[in-house]
Amino acid sequence: MKTFHVDDRLIGVLSSRHYRVHSVTTPPFTQSWADAFRDAVNRDVPYRQAGIGWTATVALVLDDGAPVGLIGPVALEVTLDRGLCNNARIISPDACVATFVFRGDYDAWMEVMGGAMDPVAAVMRGQIRLTGDVATLMTHGPALTALVRCAQSVTRDVSDQPAA
Repeated sequence: MKTFHVDDRLIGVLSSRHYRVHSVTTPPFTQSWADAFRDAVNRDVPYRQAGIGWTATVALVLDDGAPVGLIGPVALEVTLDRGLCNNARIISPDACVATFVFRGDYDAWMEVMGGAMDPVAAVMRGQIRLTGDVATLMTHGPALTALVRCAQSVTRDVSDQPAA
């Protein structure tokens, strides 16, 4: 699968069967997108219920920020506290203090956030790399699943047409 963007507003996922366009109000891995992600997490009842027993800092690292107009790698670091996201900020990966760090390239992140790839499969295939205690993270699997759905909700499907 291949992804692309036009004017930082459209993201496409091209597979052998479908072409899907996603509308993004702001490019991913920017502070505006981080703010929208934080708001989505805080509005999400399933995350609030699943995350009630979880306090952690999680980072999503984009290995190359060029596709969203940034120089070098960039990280979204979120502070999660008992079902809420207290902070979401875009920082240098070198400044990350997150307990759990997920790292991948632009294509991998867009496939996960667009719903084209399961995040667990992405980690298992090495397309998204994880740093942190996997056993501890798995005890919070439902919260992590809800968190991924919140990230996906910031990127919305607007059309689904057959590929030419």
